[in-house]
Amino acid sequence: DLVHFHLDDYLDDVREQMLQTRYRSYPILDEHEHVVGTLSRYHLIRPKRKRVVLVDHNERGQSVPGIEQAEIVEIIDHHRLADIVTTGSPVYFRNEPVGSTATIIATMYQEKGLMPPTRLAGLMCAAIVSDTVMFKSPTCTERDQRMAERMARIANVSLDEMGYSIFSASSSEEKPARELVFSDFKEFQIAGQLIGIGQITCMDSDRVLKRLDDFLSVMRDSMKKKGYNMMLLMLTDVLREGTELICLGDDETIRQAFNVEVKDHHAFLAGVVSRKKQVVPMLSLLWG
Repeated sequence: DLVHFHLDDYLDDVREQMLQTRYRSYPILDEHEHVVGTLSRYHLIRPKRKRVVLVDHNERGQSVPGIEQAEIVEIIDHHRLADIVTTGSPVYFRNEPVGSTATIIATMYQEKGLMPPTRLAGLMCAAIVSDTVMFKSPTCTERDQRMAERMARIANVSLDEMGYSIFSASSSEEKPARELVFSDFKEFQIAGQLIGIGQITCMDSDRVLKRLDDFLSVMRDSMKKKGYNMMLLMLTDVLREGTELICLGDDETIRQAFNVEVKDHHAFLAGVVSRKKQVVPMLSLLWG
């Protein structure tokens, strides 16, 4: 019956429980139920909040658990402005219409006259290649391509080889279905509908589609637990320049939004490679 707290407990909940008891200090336990420290009332007078920068998102639903307890000091993003997080004071907010947030970050290095380390340049290059689907996405700009080429020169890597390695690995048959579904997954609130959309970028969507039953099983389980009105999984094929869309929910919505017939919970969307610019906007338009 010892009153204790865990590392992932919210401060508001801790404060409320401490008000109901009169102990001097309380043990703090980790995920293994081992004591890692103690907490006293003094600590709650001026709690030290984590200072975070939101990168590649600005919506509460897409951020880490407990973001409302942190101090947001900066936001760097290239997505739509929707359910934006609330900040306690003005912050530096940089949102630009480019294909990858990594392009913005690389630009910030350039503006400061700094040269990114070789490995970091390689990571930013990989991010741009991945986000723009080898520069074939409608979100891609000339600036994305120029910055990717610059980062590739600094990292001494080949863009073509990097792209092939990324998209071959992202759909590896060795990965569990759940890991693939949620490797690049986002939630959206559209006209009162809660929708989850995952995306797997690959070089051979027909091969990945052979795991359809496994994907559907994971998606059904997630819809039940999370309460999604609809759940989509995009198998975006770099070579075919389109997306095999796996869907659970209302097939009629998919038919009307993309003018395709859904058969066995999937349909091919020619020319569709972007979740942000081609899928979400069509659903938003359809649902008003």
